[in-house]
Amino acid sequence: MVRKIDLDGHDRSHTSLSLVFLVLLGSTLFYVLNMQYNSPSLQDIHGNGGMESWLKSTFRLCSAYLAFHTVLFWMVFNPEPATMVVLFRKELEVREHDAIGIEKIGTFSSWTLIVFGSSMLLNGALSLSVALGYEIPNFLLLIGVSLFAAGFGAACITSVVVRHLIIPMKIRNGHDLHHLFKPHEQVMHNVVLILFSLDLLYGGTWISWPSLSLTLILGSLYVAFAELSSRRDHGYYVYEFLDPRPKLSPFIFFGLMIACIASLFFGYLITTLKEEQSLIASSLLLLFVILSVRFNASVNEN
Repeated sequence: MVRKIDLDGHDRSHTSLSLVFLVLLGSTLFYVLNMQYNSPSLQDIHGNGGMESWLKSTFRLCSAYLAFHTVLFWMVFNPEPATMVVLFRKELEVREHDAIGIEKIGTFSSWTLIVFGSSMLLNGALSLSVALGYEIPNFLLLIGVSLFAAGFGAACITSVVVRHLIIPMKIRNGHDLHHLFKPHEQVMHNVVLILFSLDLLYGGTWISWPSLSLTLILGSLYVAFAELSSRRDHGYYVYEFLDPRPKLSPFIFFGLMIACIASLFFGYLITTLKEEQSLIASSLLLLFVILSVRFNASVNEN
């Protein structure tokens, strides 16, 4: 099935991409200028060297293995093509495309999975180091919580967008859904958010207010990557709504920016509540996860 796109003579690329650049610049400056206030507690995140540290390191390293096993063996080195419905930039056509090899990690959910794996790998290694009695440099501790914050926000956006935007859009357009529920897709769209949430609630990790710009940075970098990729020969947008040319694109990009901020603000809220109102924090996060993940392709599921 091929669907033609009509831009009606509009090209809002300059406005849309200028907005992305300003957001990237502003969010980077915000984080750099306020990172001194992002002072994580070593003991809260990695334990005091006893059984707690061993449990945290085991959970995080197993999570990291799942992430990179998914990226390498279920995606990149899997000879079976990944079927995606994409927008070819030059042809202005939305149609199926079979991605192979490293092309499979060109989606935002793949980026989220890689950030998740990197966060769990680094934080797991740091927890293991604490368990073994080694000193942890403060800059590694800071990188660990920064990766966690960026990844958590991206995971929230990924799960919400897939369940409440991409899947309904595919249903309306008559596209098959089953490729969205293969094992690697389940990990990217569902499991990553669940594991991040467990670590946020029970692992001692936290999201501080200076981190609120990190998902904006990640999202802006992905939009830049998507635009550059689309301009090559036979280039395409994995997500139709990332085309900066349509009349409403600047508003869509602005909405995505708000979603990035909201996702990390939610994580910051959970961090704040869990210290003294752990039941409320757990209930809010559980409700959010339930409303964000989807494990089957039934069109009757709301």
